[in-house]
Amino acid sequence: MLLLALLLLAPLTATHAGTPAAKATEKAPEKIYINADRMQLNIETGNSVYTGNVRISQGKLVLTGDRVTVQQSNDEVERITVTGKPAHYNHVTDKGETIQAESERMVYTASENKLVMTINARLEQPDHMVSSQKIIYDTEKKIIIAGDTGTDLETGENQRVKITLTPKKAPAP
Repeated sequence: MLLLALLLLAPLTATHAGTPAAKATEKAPEKIYINADRMQLNIETGNSVYTGNVRISQGKLVLTGDRVTVQQSNDEVERITVTGKPAHYNHVTDKGETIQAESERMVYTASENKLVMTINARLEQPDHMVSSQKIIYDTEKKIIIAGDTGTDLETGENQRVKITLTPKKAPAP
């Protein structure tokens, strides 16, 4: 159950499933390791909750948080929710590039290939960083949407998106 969701969380480097190239290069799924202080599983629904220093890893993908909830429907993972102060997502691509994200709440919806990060969200990829109160990341299409139309309750100011781009260095002569 969790395997499917974590495989879907890692399409940063995945080929499109179903294509001849993907079928030829598919490997057996990597094992998933979960460490937590406590776990609760509803055998009827397959839904599970992990609490206390939760660490989930599969290959070069690591998720950490204070609480992880996995929801299923028809024996398939529907949604994974990770909360923490902050929760972390760390993935090293096949090219060796590190993708890191953090926020107080992350919700991954498998059917939409969508990771929604809210509350002090930050996403770092090679050569750029985005921070906002809300970041939506389409893990299949590799599209990032940042920003929220809300107002900061403490300052009364509109929420802003902050982006840092790193220009490529010119080759040495």
